[in-house]
Amino acid sequence: MPIKNGKQFLDTLSAEREIYIEGERVKDVISDPRFSGATKTMAHLMDIQSDPDLSDVMTYNSPTSGDKVGMTHIQPQSRDDVIARNDAIKVWMDASCGMMGRSPDYKNCIISNYAAAKDVFKRDAFDGSQNIQNFYEHVRENDAVTTHVLVNPQIDRSKPAHLETSDIVAQIVKETDAGIVIRGARMVATLCAMANELLVMPAAATWSNETRDTSDFSFGFAIPTSTSGLKFICRPPVAHTNAPSLMDHPLSLQYDESDGMVIFDDVLVPWERVFIHRDPDFDLKVNPNSYIAHSMLMQSVVRAQAKSEFMMALAFSIARSTKIDQHIPVQVKLAEMISMTEFVRSCRITAEHDAHKTEFGTWVGGIRPLQTWQTFFFEMYNRQCEIITTLGAGGLVAVPSFAEIAGDLKEDVEKYFQVANADAPRRIKLMRLAYDSALSSFAGRQRLYEQYYTGDPMRTQAALFNSYDKDTHIERVWTMLDELEKRA
Repeated sequence: MPIKNGKQFLDTLSAEREIYIEGERVKDVISDPRFSGATKTMAHLMDIQSDPDLSDVMTYNSPTSGDKVGMTHIQPQSRDDVIARNDAIKVWMDASCGMMGRSPDYKNCIISNYAAAKDVFKRDAFDGSQNIQNFYEHVRENDAVTTHVLVNPQIDRSKPAHLETSDIVAQIVKETDAGIVIRGARMVATLCAMANELLVMPAAATWSNETRDTSDFSFGFAIPTSTSGLKFICRPPVAHTNAPSLMDHPLSLQYDESDGMVIFDDVLVPWERVFIHRDPDFDLKVNPNSYIAHSMLMQSVVRAQAKSEFMMALAFSIARSTKIDQHIPVQVKLAEMISMTEFVRSCRITAEHDAHKTEFGTWVGGIRPLQTWQTFFFEMYNRQCEIITTLGAGGLVAVPSFAEIAGDLKEDVEKYFQVANADAPRRIKLMRLAYDSALSSFAGRQRLYEQYYTGDPMRTQAALFNSYDKDTHIERVWTMLDELEKRA
């Protein structure tokens, strides 16, 4: 089956699903104003992927069906394939200003890595190798959109979640000839309201060895989001859905991909959809053994490149509109924007240059530049938001609705909201965009996402430290000192 266009994607959302928000079940996410903007954006991304003029960038021929499938599903066989996949990701990321962190390419890259490393799923406890391969092909051939959950609910964070005596944490409660039955909850399912499939992999936690059997909490599987007993409780929208104009909230009304808690109400997972079963020792090995971080972070650094370029362009535009870019202190801030953007781009290029072949025959990007980007970017993004608010200053506080352009005070608005290099309509549009980018609820969620979407940044930084070759550098210091002592 070939790639889907926007309409075909929207048609998939008619499947019966349990999506809840603000105390009610949503029957149609396409028309519901809390989800409609993001669903239209997703459809637009699918239309971009289906554009004949972009076919060479966005698609490749399926190795099984021969149909055109999304480039983000490719299992790279060379460095050029890694770059080609990144180029396709960049097209999508530019279309959403890098603001949709969980667009389909994110999971597509991860699932393709799992399938490439399918042999690691051949375990004594359970052989999920063919199941993960089949799921990868299902997602690729059907152009399915996937969300995932990896984290247990926050209950008592002073101890591991599995030590809770309640049924809150998702766990295996029964096994039948048909499959395993899951009860409990997981978080955070970003994009869940627009997804066709849910991928559930081992929780990002280390179970204590001195407590009790943890095999009930060890599983990996994928099921359709329409599966009976599966419920998604979404947070309220960050956009003002009753805004008189899209121009008032140009980002949040388009790119709020939503986040949700997943409730498993005795959900039956068929054996053919199970990848990991009662194998706690494998929980912390499956991702590193499958090179998941390499593809996850590679997708993310491309997204960050698009996002940084957008924030930089916005800062340039704000400064140019009131001619403050003539002042050296402002130029210094804009130079910061340039440096941060070029840092991200350089990390991408270096990771592509350092791409290497795995034992599975596929290629992945170099991990060191990706970890370096991961360590710094959330702080850089906070700084980008800070620079935009500094440049906008009081203009961000007083910017009116774009609807005022056609309101009763139209003439006053046109006169008093103009600036040196922009008339009132252009200035209001620009400042509404700046507000949504750096000060709104949407902006706050973006900051939180960048800080935590790969987990606790302290843990990721500690992981970089612990995996880095420190001995070689330490030895250099002692060698230098020993040689100096000999010459003394």
